[in-house]
Amino acid sequence: MERQTPSLCIVVPCYNEAQVLPTTMPLFCAKLYGLVEGGAVAGSSRVLFVDDGSTDSTWELISRFSHDEQLVEGIKLSRNCGHQKALLAGLMEAREKFDVTISIDCD
Repeated sequence: MERQTPSLCIVVPCYNEAQVLPTTMPLFCAKLYGLVEGGAVAGSSRVLFVDDGSTDSTWELISRFSHDEQLVEGIKLSRNCGHQKALLAGLMEAREKFDVTISIDCD
């Protein structure tokens, strides 16, 4: 029986991360591209940034990057709910679409 390559979602809760996103977004994408190219994860894998009601330009950066980068998706919470609820929102979003889900802090 042939093993199917699993799809991976990296959930990244974000709150006022505008200063670090320009650095971390490309790093996460490069790592995920490497995993896809190496055959460790499926090409349908994604990095999912969850904006937890940021008051800076975090959402604008996520939105722009998700438009320009096929491996990036973003969701925006209507208000600041806290790190754990933002994480839960990302995990719930990913649960039906991906085989494996991990989380990592943005910074």
